[in-house]
Amino acid sequence: MPCFAGGRRDDDPFDSARLRFAANLMVRTCSHLKLKGPFAIQPSREGNRLLIQCAVTEEPDFARLAEVAGGSEIEASLWRGRRHFQLDEACHDALLAIAGPPDGRGAGRRARAAAREAEEQSRYRWGRD
Repeated sequence: MPCFAGGRRDDDPFDSARLRFAANLMVRTCSHLKLKGPFAIQPSREGNRLLIQCAVTEEPDFARLAEVAGGSEIEASLWRGRRHFQLDEACHDALLAIAGPPDGRGAGRRARAAAREAEEQSRYRWGRD
């Protein structure tokens, strides 16, 4: 599976950056689709796979998401409906066309804060290497 989030390895199931990226992509997609009812996104890991669960309350919203993401219907048990899809390159492009690029505001500020924190921590390790 391609790594759209710039993760360390494509097959790393524990890469949190990839999980956050996929969850944020689904949140942006649902927001830009202007769904009629509320929705919830829950990122998780299932076995050695990343899993994003998206719950909607309205049937038209479920149909709209199915139309956009594709995939196949799976047994829904207690839910109104349930679909499974692979975030491959085509699906990623379709979702990104709706969701738009990630909001990078504040990324520089966070990077500078992380660098300051790393520098502060390195003071305590000086001479230990």
